[in-house]
Amino acid sequence: MTSSAAPGAEEAAAAPRWSRPVALVVAAAFFMENLDATILSTATASVARDFDVQPAQLGIAVTGYLVAVAAFIPLGAWLAERWGARRVFLAAVVLFTLASVACALSPDLVALTTARVVQGAAGAMMVPIGRLIVLRSTEKSELVRAIAYLTWPALVAPVVAPLLGGLLTEQLGWEWVFLVNVPIGALLLVAAWRVVPSPEPGDRHPLDWPGLLLVVGAIVALVVAFELLGEPTTWFPGALLVVVAGLLGVAAGRWFRRARHPLLDLAPFRVATFRVTTLSGSLYRAVVNGVPFVVPLLLQDGFGWSPVEAGLMLMWVFVGNLGVKPFTTPLMRRFRIVPIVVVATVGLAATFVAAALVGPQTSPVLVAGVLLVSGVFRSVGFTAYNTLQFADVPAAQIAPANAIASITGQLAIGLGVALTALAVRVADGLAGAGGSPATGYQVALVVLAVLALLSLPEGLRLPRGAGEVLRSRS
Repeated sequence: MTSSAAPGAEEAAAAPRWSRPVALVVAAAFFMENLDATILSTATASVARDFDVQPAQLGIAVTGYLVAVAAFIPLGAWLAERWGARRVFLAAVVLFTLASVACALSPDLVALTTARVVQGAAGAMMVPIGRLIVLRSTEKSELVRAIAYLTWPALVAPVVAPLLGGLLTEQLGWEWVFLVNVPIGALLLVAAWRVVPSPEPGDRHPLDWPGLLLVVGAIVALVVAFELLGEPTTWFPGALLVVVAGLLGVAAGRWFRRARHPLLDLAPFRVATFRVTTLSGSLYRAVVNGVPFVVPLLLQDGFGWSPVEAGLMLMWVFVGNLGVKPFTTPLMRRFRIVPIVVVATVGLAATFVAAALVGPQTSPVLVAGVLLVSGVFRSVGFTAYNTLQFADVPAAQIAPANAIASITGQLAIGLGVALTALAVRVADGLAGAGGSPATGYQVALVVLAVLALLSLPEGLRLPRGAGEVLRSRS
């Protein structure tokens, strides 16, 4: 005779369990994808020489990657439900690694762009699905710790990429900018095979083709618009594409509200913390991603530093990111998250203004100190936003919330760089030929500081107890 389970045993067995090895594996995938998204910029001149093209023409390889990442993200949740998250994650790691090899072996720009598109498609599935695996296996009380593991790659990779890319290109050749992914991908595959759980596939509902086409059309239009807005001769088509993207986005939203099996379930937007951190928080993320773009240019073009010197100075942002990491989890358990976000954002904006005030004669020690403090506020704010985003989302809505967060996060990267580049060009144009080489970059830093502060008002309207579940202990 079989004995019945004790009351609550089934629920306890089914409860999500925090897994540090799984979080580390997914964090490594985040790092590889984020590193690859930014490292090519340092090798642009070398690749252009080998392909006998103008450096500006390589923009198509960058754009192709961003378009593929953004366009394939909506498929992630559907594929994970249909085939199982572990299976799709492992396949994405393999495809990303092989595409990296194809990039390194590319004989011309067409081949490189094609390989980058495949790489972007793999990254679009690898990163969101990896985060979904972690979120589904983590209790709310452990969410702060889990998100802390997943946040550092997004903070560290853009800072490390300029220096690493420059060293690899100078010492080994531009091909190694891509080949560095091979050992990382191989180790990641072995580790993921051993530790990532194998949940059963979910409901195998049909793919929402109309919704997919509307979302992909809106995303592609917006990503391409970011690229066109960055050039004086193409800003008008870029502005038109922004309008097209907006119209397609509205049409997609209306479709999702009446579709039987929508590609994206918009129900998570009813959760106040998710809505604020996704919409207003995207502005903060855009600002954060604009800094690694503008600071090296300020130091090189504005102050005449070498690429290696600029890369080493930018590493102080990484020191601040890493140094504060052991304190972020206790900080968020001790204090409410909304005040933490406010303090981090105001502090970050202050460091941007301070960076805009330094000059060629400023002591490097002072510059390093400003960047280190900026890294501290950057890390705390980024972790707080990412943690609060999923704090109050019901378990049944984690998958659609993750898909929405992945799309807005990817677009924030492009938006941050595009807005920063636009601010630099406008400031240089207004300054004229007599302006300082550093003026445009300094103005861009002030613009980023203002945008950071503009991300705050909506968050201040959150109820006092927002995200309180993160401070509870199991």
